[in-house]
Amino acid sequence: MNHTFDVDHVVLDIEGTTSATGFVVDELYPYSRKRFGRLLTERAEEPAVRRAVAQIRELLAEPGADAARIERALGAWLDEDRKVTPLKTLQGIVWAEGFANGELVSHFYPDVVPRLRAWHAAGIRLHVYSSGSVAAQRAWFGHSPEGDLRTLADRFYDTENAGPKLVATSYETIAADLGAAPDRVLFLSDRPGELDAARAAGWRTAGVRRPGEPYYESGVGDHPEVASFAELEIGAGAAAAGPVSDEEVRQAGARLAAEAARFASFGWMRGTSGNLSIVLARDPLRLAVTASGRDKGELTADDVVLVDGAGAAVAGTATGAGKPSAEAGLHARVARLTGAGAVVHVHTVAAVAMARRRPGGIVFRDLEMLKGLGLPAEGAAARLPVITNSQDMTVLGDRLETARDPRMPAVIVAGHGLYVWGADLLQARHHAEVVQWLLELEMEAGRG
Repeated sequence: MNHTFDVDHVVLDIEGTTSATGFVVDELYPYSRKRFGRLLTERAEEPAVRRAVAQIRELLAEPGADAARIERALGAWLDEDRKVTPLKTLQGIVWAEGFANGELVSHFYPDVVPRLRAWHAAGIRLHVYSSGSVAAQRAWFGHSPEGDLRTLADRFYDTENAGPKLVATSYETIAADLGAAPDRVLFLSDRPGELDAARAAGWRTAGVRRPGEPYYESGVGDHPEVASFAELEIGAGAAAAGPVSDEEVRQAGARLAAEAARFASFGWMRGTSGNLSIVLARDPLRLAVTASGRDKGELTADDVVLVDGAGAAVAGTATGAGKPSAEAGLHARVARLTGAGAVVHVHTVAAVAMARRRPGGIVFRDLEMLKGLGLPAEGAAARLPVITNSQDMTVLGDRLETARDPRMPAVIVAGHGLYVWGADLLQARHHAEVVQWLLELEMEAGRG
């Protein structure tokens, strides 16, 4: 039976929904089981592995558990098909390597990819929410039988950056991160418990019930049911945006010039370093970005370039001088990934120094200034991710997407600088100032 949904976002489960659970259980589980031992010994110092090991020791209540004990626990969890976050993290690392070296190719049901491409072309924003880690999700979409499908999906969520799939608050977290009204989001899954949780958060839902899948016999409860993506008709209520005018670009340039002068006066954009951007259109994505190679303390309204969703200059625009930095591609990636309206990239000493001291990320807690990032001042810890640098903006964007915490509107690129974003340029400025204050505090604490 066909079902029609008027929504702007579609969030996809993977196992049993887009892809066969049997493929994961029969192919990927044994692949990771054979490689956990080597991962735990040869790559134990990598931040993601170290964090997962610490989580496993906590779950086992065995602070001194060695690699052999942890490997046994992972094997037991695999046998039980447990959806344990550190297990999924380590699986994701192993699988990503297998996909990258050509030993693994993912699986999609034949009705899925044509529909995803059609929805994407129609302006529907597609996202993934799976119990598998973000790294595993990206590898899955990046190495399909039909090639790299990662450009079809805007954002990836797992049980670490969103929360457990059976509780409504996880779906509320995702909707907030998307900046979407709950009833403008459709969730597709084969598991009734997940569908119930999404609906409790105000989302639209549809159960995908495929013969041979583990949840086929249990059905999808009272949710709309489809046996194939071909039975889904998705339409967006928002109309496509018109072209960006030269005057809009010039006005954005004036705002960016003023903001750049402010940051330059702080010493955060020395020489010609750093760049700022404002989103001017979403469909298609267009950003005004400060021109490359210019002294950021002396920009004018014309020292700006209009770029597309890949960070390339848009041909045929009369306004805008110079050329965009290669980093414009990362600005576009951040805007697409987070829904940000502005991105700030500055080169501060504190960011680079603290990334050297804490390459696994910088944790802040019990500080009043965290309120400036929309985070609680007491109790919960806030982690600022650190990612390794790359001159390839696609690689750097992948690292940012994997590492980012939806609650933290910033990331440090090691040996490079700080990226911060916000709903608009003013909020991005405030976020940058708050994050820099937090970093300076940590530096001072380290000197004591």
